Amino acid sequence: MVNDEKEVKQPDSTSNESSNIDMKKSFKEKLAKQQDEISKLQKDLEHWKNEYYKAYADMANLRKTIEKDQSEAYKYRIEGFAQNLLQVLDAFDMALKQESTNEVVRNYLIGFQYVYKQLVNILTDEGIVEIEPKIGDKFDEKDMHAVDTIDDDGEPNIVKKVSLKGYRLHEHLIRPAMVVVSKKPSKVKEDGEKKDDNKDVKDAEVK
Repeated sequence: MVNDEKEVKQPDSTSNESSNIDMKKSFKEKLAKQQDEISKLQKDLEHWKNEYYKAYADMANLRKTIEKDQSEAYKYRIEGFAQNLLQVLDAFDMALKQESTNEVVRNYLIGFQYVYKQLVNILTDEGIVEIEPKIGDKFDEKDMHAVDTIDDDGEPNIVKKVSLKGYRLHEHLIRPAMVVVSKKPSKVKEDGEKKDDNKDVKDAEVK
């Protein structure tokens, strides 16, 4: 009797195992590729995050620098104007030191003194400070300039006369006070030549 039924083909276990191996291998390759891409993206993210922080810090520093420059420029904006006013201030100062018995002149001087005080108050509000050493003060090269020296038996480098006031704008010295300072008298050697025993006073002399 002829068997018309088709013979059922049995699954090939070897083929299934090979297919599973290929699938696992493909999956691992895809996973490895994805992990590489994730790792690259993380590195890129870290790089650009650092670049952002650097740019942010640079911008913050630049902003601080600009703000500081603007503040300094505003703070010292009238320095040139103040320098141009020095001759006017000197003229007022010298005029007001004069004494007169003439009533008309005295009245004018009172008016000048009022205008001068107003001008000084305005400059003071802007940060300008007068430098006016007193007779007997120690010479200070930071705020004073010695225009002359005079012999004195006492302590050297002492202010003996103030020729002109000095002025300072905040930390900037516009002009030092012009002063005359003391120095020890020169001694005469036996051969008739003068000998100067005061070495410190040289710093106070006009260079």
